[in-house]
Amino acid sequence: MPSTHASVLAAGALLAAQFFLGTAQSTPLQGSEWKPVRLGEIAVPEESTAFVQFRSKGRLEGHGGCNRLFAQYQADDGQIFIGPVAATRMACEQGLMEREAALAAALENARTYQRLKTRLVLFDSEARPVLEMRQTDWD
Repeated sequence: MPSTHASVLAAGALLAAQFFLGTAQSTPLQGSEWKPVRLGEIAVPEESTAFVQFRSKGRLEGHGGCNRLFAQYQADDGQIFIGPVAATRMACEQGLMEREAALAAALENARTYQRLKTRLVLFDSEARPVLEMRQTDWD
C-alpha cells in the first residue's frame, strides 16, 4: 500500500503545481462553461447573456445572446477544432445578431487555445486571439 499512497501524493502535487503555476493548458474543457469577454479586439458588454459550454462527448452548446448555439468540438493538448456552429433562428436587434455571428465565426476559426485558471483564449490558425472567455462555473 505504500506505493499507492505515494502515487496519490505525487498526483496531488502535480495537480497543485499546475494550478499554482498556471501550466494547466491541457486541462480538459469538458464540463466547463464560459462567458465571452472579448471577440478579437472588441469587448463584449458585461450585460451580455452569451455563454459557451463544453459538454461531454464533444458537444458544444451555448447562447449567443439571442439564439442557442450548437456544435461538435475536439480539444486536446492546446489544439481545438469547433464546428460548424448551428443556431436557432430567432430575430433580435441588429447589433446583437452581428455579435452573435462574430461569436460563431470565432468558435469555428479557433485552432489552438490557452487556459489559465478561469481564463480561456482561443486563437486562429495564425495565432491571433479570436475569442477570450471567463469561466463561470468555477465555484
